[in-house]
Amino acid sequence: MSDSRSRIMTVPNVLSLTRLFGVPFLFVAAFSDARTAFVVLFVLLGLTDVLDGRIARRWNQCTQLGSLLDAIADVAYYLSAAFFFVYLFPDYLAPNLVYLGVFLAMFVGSLLVSQLKFGRVIFPHTHLTRTNAVLLFAVMLASFYVDTTYVIRALIFLYALAYVEIYAMFFLFGPIDPDTRTIFRLMKK
Repeated sequence: MSDSRSRIMTVPNVLSLTRLFGVPFLFVAAFSDARTAFVVLFVLLGLTDVLDGRIARRWNQCTQLGSLLDAIADVAYYLSAAFFFVYLFPDYLAPNLVYLGVFLAMFVGSLLVSQLKFGRVIFPHTHLTRTNAVLLFAVMLASFYVDTTYVIRALIFLYALAYVEIYAMFFLFGPIDPDTRTIFRLMKK
């Protein structure tokens, strides 16, 4: 394997690509009413999100490409999760559609702000966004067994709060490192 290819095909990058290319199979499982296959695949793809960054940092394989792949795979996985809430659990999500719409506008707005203000899209991995990702993962699984209407509402609120922090970081500190964990860390600098 060539040196440049070995830097591209790292374990963290393969995990991110697995998550990205696994998302269409979630749709197949959901539309086929294959609940067990959906849950197993959703869990496995979620684990790739947990592992890719940790492995990259531990094995000193952090790269701009890896960060971009992780961000794209995250967006595909978590936006598809939002779709699956609508498709699989419409009764739980219906009372939350207005809140979800506000959050999605905040999310898209953050991408536009970073692109227009800094010339590139920035996907921050703050403590709040990472915690919310874990909660979304858990709420999706719990929704198969219990009514999560109000838990979903709380999660949307927490995501909105995370994006308020991201907007504040953009406007107060400019183009931040995507791995900035919290606005308080920036304030200490």
